[in-house]
Amino acid sequence: MDSIKTFPKFTIIFIILMILEILGLTVVPTYHIVSKPMILAGLIGFYIFEEKRQNHAFITGLIFALLGDCFMLFGTDDMFMVGLICFLIMQICYTSAFNKKRRIAKSKDYIVPAISGLVGLSALAFLWNGLGELQWAVAIYTIAIVTMAIFAYLRHPKLRGYSILFTGVCLFIVSDALLGFNKFGSDFPYAQITVMVTYMTAQYLIVTGEVLGNMHKPKVEVKSNSAFSRHKA
Repeated sequence: MDSIKTFPKFTIIFIILMILEILGLTVVPTYHIVSKPMILAGLIGFYIFEEKRQNHAFITGLIFALLGDCFMLFGTDDMFMVGLICFLIMQICYTSAFNKKRRIAKSKDYIVPAISGLVGLSALAFLWNGLGELQWAVAIYTIAIVTMAIFAYLRHPKLRGYSILFTGVCLFIVSDALLGFNKFGSDFPYAQITVMVTYMTAQYLIVTGEVLGNMHKPKVEVKSNSAFSRHKA
């Protein structure tokens, strides 16, 4: 994978952070309050160090993802809602960053976005009765995450790291779906570990894919060439 080959040292560090988080979930639960924030803190540090001209929207999204992780550590419904809002802002920020590199789409390019929308709506419908007072909050969140996936897909495919970032976004959706099924549906074995592993991997792929997309940019036709030249992410 391009991310591992290009950023081998950070990849090793991130794997260690992932292992520490898994240990925090399983062996030393009290350490979880430290190990979980370290994931996004590490990614923020990596992005700032590697990307000399940071995209403000993208780094804001990372910060809100970190805040969302912290709020959800408390485990209460109120803090879950605040964390959900933080991740909603993260998705809006990511979408804005992805839009800077959007290709001029043709009609066939909307097939995958249409499928993404149907999958998101199907998952929402499946959980709807169990959401209680959070129904419309989760509905808005679902729209935001599907929109993020659409704009990740509509980035220009010739950008380096395109498939890595898009895979990360899809994995993020999987992680959120698993979290939703576990919280509002029924428990399944190793739910916490599965949710966190998919989430951590997703964020790693999104961030490294975004950084790779700013390396050796090809001359491609995007939505706005002037915007593309002004923004690095």
